[in-house]
Amino acid sequence: MILDAAYDAMRGPVDGLLDRFRLDVAGKVVLLKPNMLGVYGPETHANTHPSLVRALVERLREDGATVVVGDNPGTSGYGAVEKSARASGIGEASLGAFENIATDPVKVKLKGRDVEVNVSRRVLEADMVISVPKFKTHTYTRITGAVKNSYGYLVGGDKARLHVENPTFARFSEIVTEVYRLRPPDLVVMDAVMCIQGNGPQNKFLYEAGKLIASDNGVAIDCVMARMMGIKPESVRMLAYAREIGLGPTDPSGYDVIGDASRLKHFRRPVPGIPQRFGGSWVKLFFPEIGRPVFDVDKGLCNSCGSCAGACPAGAISVEGKGGPVYDYERCIACYCCMELCPRTALSLHENLRLRLYNKLGYR
Repeated sequence: MILDAAYDAMRGPVDGLLDRFRLDVAGKVVLLKPNMLGVYGPETHANTHPSLVRALVERLREDGATVVVGDNPGTSGYGAVEKSARASGIGEASLGAFENIATDPVKVKLKGRDVEVNVSRRVLEADMVISVPKFKTHTYTRITGAVKNSYGYLVGGDKARLHVENPTFARFSEIVTEVYRLRPPDLVVMDAVMCIQGNGPQNKFLYEAGKLIASDNGVAIDCVMARMMGIKPESVRMLAYAREIGLGPTDPSGYDVIGDASRLKHFRRPVPGIPQRFGGSWVKLFFPEIGRPVFDVDKGLCNSCGSCAGACPAGAISVEGKGGPVYDYERCIACYCCMELCPRTALSLHENLRLRLYNKLGYR
């Protein structure tokens, strides 16, 4: 279901969506799982907007639920969860319901992989989970919506570990989907009021769509989002793999859409890497100019805070003094975590042959 919405008048659309799906939340513990990427203010739109979180907390409490709001952001280090909650406004908007769900992890095995991960106990023990993602692109996985939002179930260094252990686009996308399979949300309410386009999941290229999107199937809502972006869902490995293991459809005939899900005009899709499009390590070996991402640093924005080095799962970045990050591209696994988690958006992809080619083909 898709409704028009605005951040300064959020309660009406939220009521409309919850009236439609009619979850029986009375007397139950409901975990609200926003997309809390990192220490970014509401004006960046990198995180779920606090007005949506507040409206959901208010309505669920009126319906008799005990609400917990929590996420494990991509930033690392002591106090990262609380810092992200303060900066994003999500902590205050939670009206006392915000918890640091990283403090009580449970070790579980992924169903489709012989891999153990640490997951927040709150995720597994809540009576209901409502995922509250953002409508965003992603340089690596192409989109970041309901399925990718569940990667925040993981606690501690497991996000980085799985990146390193699954360095290819396809393998990492499948691992993300396996984490989603641990606890598919009972409902997804997506913030599509102000979206991020281009090379997301955080940058300066915003797109005002003015909508809330809701579904009881996370794969279906991601497929609708992808089509609105102009991306074929079957080209997104997370969604194709989710269909293969029975988590949801990718074909429009498999779900009903209520509301306007037409393609967004002039929406900038992410620039796909050559290995993502065609697969195989041969591209990087024989054509490093087009197969390997290189990052530019805006010296006017970078303050050498070290967030990029801390976020790099491969340990490919060093920051010494005020010179900004230095990359070891032999160790880089092209996960884009540095660019994703830079609090000052000081990193961008270098305009190499690959970017020039795809920009001419209309990907930007």
